[in-house]
Amino acid sequence: MEIVSLNKTALLDYVNSSAFEEQENLPISFHRAISHANNPRANVNDILLLLAMEGEELVGYMGILPDLLFIPFQPIVKVGWVSCLWIKESMRGKGITKELFRQAHHKYNGNLMAYDYVPATKRMYDSTGLFAKQPLAKNGIRLYIKSDFERILAPKSKIFEKGATVLKGIDAAGNSLLELYQSGKAYPIDHLNLERVETINDALNDFIEDQAQKNYFQRKQRELNWVLENPWIVENDEKAAVHKKYYFSSSAKEFNNFAFQLKNREGSIIAFYFFTMRNGVVKLPYFFAKDAIKDSVFVINHLLQKWKAKEFTCFHPKLVSALNNSKTIAFHKKEVNRYLVIDKQLSKNITHVNLFMQDGDGDAVFT
Repeated sequence: MEIVSLNKTALLDYVNSSAFEEQENLPISFHRAISHANNPRANVNDILLLLAMEGEELVGYMGILPDLLFIPFQPIVKVGWVSCLWIKESMRGKGITKELFRQAHHKYNGNLMAYDYVPATKRMYDSTGLFAKQPLAKNGIRLYIKSDFERILAPKSKIFEKGATVLKGIDAAGNSLLELYQSGKAYPIDHLNLERVETINDALNDFIEDQAQKNYFQRKQRELNWVLENPWIVENDEKAAVHKKYYFSSSAKEFNNFAFQLKNREGSIIAFYFFTMRNGVVKLPYFFAKDAIKDSVFVINHLLQKWKAKEFTCFHPKLVSALNNSKTIAFHKKEVNRYLVIDKQLSKNITHVNLFMQDGDGDAVFT
């Protein structure tokens, strides 16, 4: 088995080659590769994709997103986010996962991180011997706005999958009742100066830069415009053959990025919001505010109602507290957690994830 390392140039050459097109399983989507190549924090030597090859056959791969970590009073650190990992089923248990992690660990000088750790993957991370045993937890809130049993339950078991039509009927009936219940709730924002923005300009960047000083990753104008212009999910037919060849998400019936700025009466920016919406599920990857939490709760409720959202998830500590203690458009609220796996040598420096890490840091903003 050979591990092939691809930097920006090699990745672009690969996705434009016949070898890429002929693979039974694709290690990356074309538009995701373009996004990686345009990452302003990736230099020409950073490795973006590792391929495990048996001859001409792809048997495994790992995607890595280069980023910069800002730790107070220390030099800026280049880190790699493990954004995806896949091993061909017939090749599992043969040490390929461990070798991919070993190679990635070496390429990034031991500075690896991974989001959305789940208990089922603990054994995998522990077996590498590279990561801290205890992942960091980020506490959040989920608002359930519409009945969505078909999406939530159908993928979890074959029984629910076979009953998808029944679940769809339950959703339709439930949402008819919820529409009546929620029609009595209104969140007008005529008193607020909320503007949608298509790009992060210099004035908005000055505000974000001021608010992001204590953020570990400090994504600002350059990085946020890159995210806006280079999505990993595109609106397309999710059942198209090309998307079936890639194990991870690459398309959705509906996917949008929405950026807004909120100004006070004097015209000064007091809040910035970066939302993503995928098939009715809304997230808030980036949020910066200057004493505008109460208004922000109102803005969120207004937009969720306007977009007819099904669900909203947020991990920003001040918003989580405010949403927990406020009336919202949701019919149900639930506490949720996300887990961050960190290389042993980095774990000593990253301890306050709730205070210093945005929801969209790493690759989370893209999915």
